[in-house]
Amino acid sequence: MKKKLLLALLLAIQCAFAQTLSYDSSFASNGKYTITGSNNYYWNRIIQNSDNSIYFTYAKDNPSLGSPECVISKLNAYGTVDTSFGNNGETIINNYFSGVQSELKKQTDGKILVMCFYTNGSAIVRLLPNGLLDTTFGVNGIAEINNIGTDFDSVGYGFYLQNDKIIVYGQATSDPGPYIHYKSIYRLNSNGSIDTTFGNNGSFNTPGNFIFLDNQSNIISFISNQNNTNIYPYGALEKYNSNGQPLISFGNNGVLAFTSNPGAVGSAFMDSNNNIVCSNINNEIFRIKPNGDHDNNFVFDNNSFPFNLIALSSIITEKNGNYYISGLTGSMGETFFISKITSTGAIDPVFNHYSETTGTSDFIGEMIINDNNIITTKGVSKILKFILNNSTLSISNETKTNISSIEFENPVKQNLVYKSKEKINKIEIYSLEGKIVKTLNNNDTNVSELLKGVYFVKVKFENGKVIAKKLIKN
Repeated sequence: MKKKLLLALLLAIQCAFAQTLSYDSSFASNGKYTITGSNNYYWNRIIQNSDNSIYFTYAKDNPSLGSPECVISKLNAYGTVDTSFGNNGETIINNYFSGVQSELKKQTDGKILVMCFYTNGSAIVRLLPNGLLDTTFGVNGIAEINNIGTDFDSVGYGFYLQNDKIIVYGQATSDPGPYIHYKSIYRLNSNGSIDTTFGNNGSFNTPGNFIFLDNQSNIISFISNQNNTNIYPYGALEKYNSNGQPLISFGNNGVLAFTSNPGAVGSAFMDSNNNIVCSNINNEIFRIKPNGDHDNNFVFDNNSFPFNLIALSSIITEKNGNYYISGLTGSMGETFFISKITSTGAIDPVFNHYSETTGTSDFIGEMIINDNNIITTKGVSKILKFILNNSTLSISNETKTNISSIEFENPVKQNLVYKSKEKINKIEIYSLEGKIVKTLNNNDTNVSELLKGVYFVKVKFENGKVIAKKLIKN
């Protein structure tokens, strides 16, 4: 028996997966917190606590130092400064300056770690949850590493938590240059001292552009081809075990050289499955599997809007197997967007993208993706909080409605025959992975080639209205 469904009456069920962003008016000033006194160059980092309060970093100019000092501050869940943290809401790491981003992480015991710099190298600073320096770490809360510097980009330095120890990396100060560039990787003990059992008496060098820590605590060095072309013409992966020794079971004694050119990689991110997700200067996004192979199951179309008009951010975020990425559009980069990409590389047809014209070319930086909201940094002075609304399909520049209706057989077996009082422009059918599998421009179109299963349907009316539903193919 044929089943007729009226979409308008079923949106609560059918669009449980539909999401769009709006500012959380209960956070700061209509969803936007402005950092006062922030230097106009250095990006922010954010981490969230279980009570929804937020730690963040920023840079504050110090004329006597000649460089902006690193500052850690705290907001409560509603976006106001927690004045009980540090000194009236902030802790200044005196005489230590920010990189482009001062890396920020939190230990399982609630203590806060931040990476900053000084004239001769890098420092890991540990704070108590109340913002005071943890004097049991390093020297009065600060562990200095003389042999690591910053290359002043957002990927050339950082740190990872490896159980109770800390993996720290940065530009080697002994870098011979100009054609060979090295990262030095150190491991600190829980008290901030250098762990001499790691690598070669505490450290080792790698020509990698991007450093990762995988699920097995192995250290992965991803070498793209913009540097060190005299070593690996097309780039390579180097793998080291948790103690900084070459992982001889991988490649050739821990090294796998690529045989094709991935393009000049501008950003790279290791996901929860140890895949490396990359974007290059052509706004192409691709994925490298843990064995070093290019993942052909991940197919991204950089000609699709908005990715055909943008510059990508250097930060990629993962949630439930999907990737969130941001960028700038517009003739002057005056519009930012946030988009969601599925595990197969397709633009998620439900989330699609959120865009907003602000008049300034400020990137969305780090993103915290929660079930019901997204918290981001923007430029060097904004923290934004968006609500994920589960009521309408997010489609930028298209009118959203829940009153238009369409009737058609569901499940469908052979032809999709529909009835509607409004003229329909087209119907797009998507797989559950977010890949468009068929576009219908006419009524009574044959869909028999579709495999049996569940699909998303996006109906676009000539009046600009758009609705969505599930389709079952028998």
